Amino acid sequence: MKGLQRIGEYIWEFLVVTVITAVAAATVLPFFAVVVGLTDYFSKSVDDRRFKDIFIAIGQNIKLICLYTLFELVILIVPVFNIYFFNTHPQNLNIFVLGVSYVALVFGIIYAVTAPTIIINMEVTFLQLLRNGFMLIFGGLVRAIASVACVVGIVLLIMYYPYVLVLTPYPIAYLVTVLMKENFYKLKAKVLGTTVEQLKKQENTDDYLDEYGRINRPAMGQSEVGENKDDEQKD
Repeated sequence: MKGLQRIGEYIWEFLVVTVITAVAAATVLPFFAVVVGLTDYFSKSVDDRRFKDIFIAIGQNIKLICLYTLFELVILIVPVFNIYFFNTHPQNLNIFVLGVSYVALVFGIIYAVTAPTIIINMEVTFLQLLRNGFMLIFGGLVRAIASVACVVGIVLLIMYYPYVLVLTPYPIAYLVTVLMKENFYKLKAKVLGTTVEQLKKQENTDDYLDEYGRINRPAMGQSEVGENKDDEQKD
């Protein structure tokens, strides 16, 4: 019975996450906010996460998320339009603009993969988000490439088979979150002069975890722990 209950919980979780993501994608603007929320949600163990964690994470990071959303819309949509225009109007082809568009598109995809993990786990400004989001790649190049490949692959698949859209948000959000969180652990352990195993053990035993599993986290390159986000809000 317990096994059947767990299967039912996963099915319910799959349906809810899919609906939330579909609504966000259809309305465009909330999409990246939901991606950040799902990153926080899937960062927790299956027994600890709650659907409200998605919206709590969005609320706690709303200012940074707004800037991040604007950045992603510009760096993704403009290049896509340029690429589409030059492919459909080859007589107007501008090699330089086309090249810049492809580079911008690559960076947009990279930040779509890495930035949510930084937003959830670090206290950063927007410029720090861009810097640390790029650094996160080097926590594990293979994991970063795999994450980007998954996102690009799913986008291409949806272009030809739109009906698979309902099957992709849950596994992709979960997989990217797990891979990028591991990269974050690698970089943080290096900065603090410890191991990933010790870091994870410390996070699981720290007595200043709140009910959502948040702990004080230093920005990459810092050795001291900063203030907790919840404490800042109380002040």
